Amino acid sequence: MEQVQIVIPDITDLVEQHRVDEEIYAPDGTLLMKPYEVIIENPLIMNRKKWRLFANYTPLKVDPENKIYVDRVNTTGQIIEIRDVDLSRMMGYVRLDHPGATVEEVVNMDLAEVVKQTGDFKDDDEMGAYAMTLYLGLAYAIHYGVLILVKD
Repeated sequence: MEQVQIVIPDITDLVEQHRVDEEIYAPDGTLLMKPYEVIIENPLIMNRKKWRLFANYTPLKVDPENKIYVDRVNTTGQIIEIRDVDLSRMMGYVRLDHPGATVEEVVNMDLAEVVKQTGDFKDDDEMGAYAMTLYLGLAYAIHYGVLILVKD
């Protein structure tokens, strides 16, 4: 297998270790997230109902037991390792089930899957914090070109 060039770690680990980037941009320069600013004012969240996502990768290795997913970005050829199960699930949803899904549809799908697997969130704060990690994961996937963002 070819050399991994970029690793997207588990997003929850990034948050807990305070290693989230101050700003996350799409390859075209569009600001996606400023995670340390007012959350609802982040462009990816503000535009969640109209911005759409498309897959831009080919899976190379799927190892769910070790939570490792390796993909080749179609447009750049870069090899990216994803270590976030939720992000991998959202990427698969966009690639296989619903190309062109809005950001909101993708996040809602994953939230529903988590509830199905683990039960309801204890409160709105817990759900909101979890949703934030999903938006961050999507922002990183867009940033590295694994997902393409189409703005309406």
